[in-house]
Amino acid sequence: MGLPYSANTIILFVVFGGNVLLKRNFDTRDNVDGLHRSAECVQETIEPLMVGNLWQFWDRFPYIVNKCSPSLKDVKLGEFPNSDEFKYHFLPLRKLPNCSIISLGIGKDVKAEKKMKSVMPQCDFFGADPVDEDNNELFSNFGKFFNMAVGDRNGSFRSYVLEEIYRYQEVLTIDLATFIRTNIKQTTIDQLMVDIEHAEYPVFPFFEEKGQLDDWGIHVCQINIEIHSPTDEDRETFASFLRKNFVTHQWIFVNSEIHPFFKHIRLFMVNGRNRECLQRYFLTDNKKRITSKTREVHIEDHLFQ
Repeated sequence: MGLPYSANTIILFVVFGGNVLLKRNFDTRDNVDGLHRSAECVQETIEPLMVGNLWQFWDRFPYIVNKCSPSLKDVKLGEFPNSDEFKYHFLPLRKLPNCSIISLGIGKDVKAEKKMKSVMPQCDFFGADPVDEDNNELFSNFGKFFNMAVGDRNGSFRSYVLEEIYRYQEVLTIDLATFIRTNIKQTTIDQLMVDIEHAEYPVFPFFEEKGQLDDWGIHVCQINIEIHSPTDEDRETFASFLRKNFVTHQWIFVNSEIHPFFKHIRLFMVNGRNRECLQRYFLTDNKKRITSKTREVHIEDHLFQ
């Protein structure tokens, strides 16, 4: 029996941790199809690891994401460094009617956001952090700053924040959906950057299909998120998000890395189902097309929300 790969598939064997693994760069004739085939690759590779000890999938997750990362046609991925990492953003394919970029957790570092602003001056930038000192001044030079924590609920809660050092303190908190509807007032968010010191776990349900953002008609196109070293409960929360995403393929994981000591995961993912997001960043023409088979779906419109 022959290998189940088309003539357009590039096969590269990579040695990683003593194992020989297969890297696939997917056929790029259609970006939407390429995104969803990438999602299938992640699912097929990682789902068998998500049983028993969930540390097994945690440590392998970034490598699997990068192994399955889609190769896309006629799109440009911007890399924007800050002090200790890169933020990623696919650049728009055409002039946008509006553009909103949100940073949750400034951490006194706006290098990536300032570089994004220089590349995409038409975009409006919004930042939120419970620490006003330094963050307000730094962010207000190019965007609008909100002195609050953004999470999964509204009220005042103990949160892990950076002042001179990281420490716990009571902070004003607003849930993500309310923050966007009240302060951003846009239904399409082009980029959401999240570094909120373990408070990201209860926010994952907001990103799911039929989650609160979806219910309120708010669609996020691209997300950079830092997922901090988890408790057992946190790992199950993230695993639950992945399992639901395996069904919907709403989020396509493009790039990831893991801190070798602290075990934080940094993840860049893009919305593979919302029509507006796909038109802004991945559909290189406006023609109605038929894609190849993707999760038993043949008509491209069925891939969209």
